[in-house]
Amino acid sequence: MVLTNTGSRLSRITDNYFDYYFEELKFFLAPLFEYKQGNCHNVTHFASLILRSYGVQHNKIWIYAPTRYREDSKQTIQLSDPNNISPNGLLTWGFHVALLLQYGGKEFVFDLFLDSEKPLTMAEWLERMQARKFRVDIENPDNYLFYTQASETKKNGLFTGQYFEYEGFCKEQNWMAKGLAINETAVEFYTKNWFHFNYKTLLSADYKLFVGRVNNFECVLRDSKTNKKMTEEFHQKHASIIDEYRLVYEKNLEKWIEKIASFL
Repeated sequence: MVLTNTGSRLSRITDNYFDYYFEELKFFLAPLFEYKQGNCHNVTHFASLILRSYGVQHNKIWIYAPTRYREDSKQTIQLSDPNNISPNGLLTWGFHVALLLQYGGKEFVFDLFLDSEKPLTMAEWLERMQARKFRVDIENPDNYLFYTQASETKKNGLFTGQYFEYEGFCKEQNWMAKGLAINETAVEFYTKNWFHFNYKTLLSADYKLFVGRVNNFECVLRDSKTNKKMTEEFHQKHASIIDEYRLVYEKNLEKWIEKIASFL
């Protein structure tokens, strides 16, 4: 499906502008997409707002692993972590989302998480997922995230097939800015502490557990809470660096709230 363009700046993608839009998104979104562990929906929604400001027609393409829509499945999308910060060396996604654009009678995916050098055809994008089973939805770009229903076995619930826009509670609580701030802070963390991710040190295991799982990183920095891995003992052991990066996160959050406001 193709949406009707209501923008006034550009009516279509031309030979002069297609690559330009891709590079423009890289400029606005760097370094968010370098952290592959999560927040694809937040990064992609901000990218969508940028394209909308240019009046560019586009949709979002969502892919779901069976674990997100089947009660009896634990199958996820698993890809090699190029940054080597995941505890087991793998990215584990229940879902992923990117931008879908039409050009020259073909469909292309703008997905900086998977390829920051060029757009991908839909076939290339699906192949990169390495998923044997999956569900794909092509949706209105205004759809920010999907609804879930309670599940007996899934902590995050099951996908209902319905979506909601970036308004009301999620907008008031700055969900998008919080996601972007987490990703930027994560990149700053593993860039500064690269030695512990590339060589085995006394801190390697803890640091990979901390930043290599987005739920853990968000739990500590965004929510100031504990979980099964980010225990009170972990907080006490790494209190100094946690305090340091909470300040980094808060600074990044203020920046992204301001940047996003100019596109809403």
